[in-house]
Amino acid sequence: SAWMRSLLHLADRAHDLSGGLFDPTAQALWQALARGGDVPAARATVGWSRVGRGDGVTLAPGQALTLNGIAQGFATDLVRDRLSDLGATRALVDIGEQAAIGGPFRLGLVDPAAGYVGQRTLQNCAVATSSPGALRLAGGASHIIAPDGRAPLWSTVSVGADRAALADALSTAAVFLTGDELAALKRRAQLPRIVAVAPNGDVRSA
Repeated sequence: SAWMRSLLHLADRAHDLSGGLFDPTAQALWQALARGGDVPAARATVGWSRVGRGDGVTLAPGQALTLNGIAQGFATDLVRDRLSDLGATRALVDIGEQAAIGGPFRLGLVDPAAGYVGQRTLQNCAVATSSPGALRLAGGASHIIAPDGRAPLWSTVSVGADRAALADALSTAAVFLTGDELAALKRRAQLPRIVAVAPNGDVRSA
């Protein structure tokens, strides 16, 4: 469908901007970690470049896709676009990620460990927030996983962007980036702001 083609195109962009850390082919690895499967074998299936796209989508043997790190933001954008088309001039869409028409709207930023750590202000933009500790898989692994197996560096990362889908995908990947890498991502993707919460509760803004 046109929506799926658009979503996969956005996944391409997020994959490139994140240096490959946003990778929808991590699904098989996620399942292995969640269910106690063969993790090395599952990790070998990860590779966004091996996904073929033409009239359909072709996966390499053993691969599986998850759009969990981008589809919620994509749906948020669809709702905001529809409201805008219908003439709305002030609205806040919140279905897990947030997108604003007009504003300003003030949103609280909450970390699973540190609790309330500050606010985000939205005006004609979107924000998405990812917290690796919000859900744990079997053995204590985070539900947000890197394709190369690296551990999250941040307890929470909140990313602002023009579109919620991009914010959603980049917040997922950004939990694995150092402070300098977050600043570089902000410049590369032309993002208005990234807020990161360290495991000790310290808040850093890029």
